[in-house]
Amino acid sequence: MVWYSYRVSLENIKTEIAGMPQEHQDQLAAYLVHLRHQRDPKIPAEIRTRIEDKDPANWLSLDVLKERWKD
Repeated sequence: MVWYSYRVSLENIKTEIAGMPQEHQDQLAAYLVHLRHQRDPKIPAEIRTRIEDKDPANWLSLDVLKERWKD
């Protein structure tokens, strides 16, 4: 029974989000990714490793990154 009331609440949230301006939806999406990353203890180490990577062969240009994020 608790799951059902949670689902109704989640559906209401989805409806509200669908009506938000795109900028707010984007901010919410970024926040949800942030929360997901906080739950995964491997993420900070992976980010640190990538930031400290000195090998240009492993880097992406801004143009390549924009292309990957286009959609």
